[in-house]
Amino acid sequence: MAFNKADLITKLERLGFPENEVVLTFDEFFVGNHFENSIGVNIYPNKPSVSLFRNTFFKLLEEKLVDSIFIRVIDIEEPEEWVFSDTVYIIGSISIELLEERIRDLFPDDINEGWVYEIPVNIGPYDKTKNVFTIFWD
Repeated sequence: MAFNKADLITKLERLGFPENEVVLTFDEFFVGNHFENSIGVNIYPNKPSVSLFRNTFFKLLEEKLVDSIFIRVIDIEEPEEWVFSDTVYIIGSISIELLEERIRDLFPDDINEGWVYEIPVNIGPYDKTKNVFTIFWD
């Protein structure tokens, strides 16, 4: 099921965006998203496509290397076609070393353990014994 920007914005505003820290699920952000400026816009000169972002993260889920992937929303106006993110949260048993290896083609600027920002208001329950990683593209 593809999502549309208007529905996502309605959801995000109901959650208190931009005052509250909010995320979209993997599906909400990537299914139906073909907009290259929605993530990783500052990667130069070899910016990965949005489909490479989607496929790379999907493989982590598919191979059960991670439990959940959430995308932090930082702008709902630009790009005009979609919402924008520069941060992805990963929850799972994966080690930071394996995560770094599996996402190297996405050229992250940094991967940190834990929630770098406030825990999003809509993260819901998750297994707190699992690793949480924050991945940035600045």
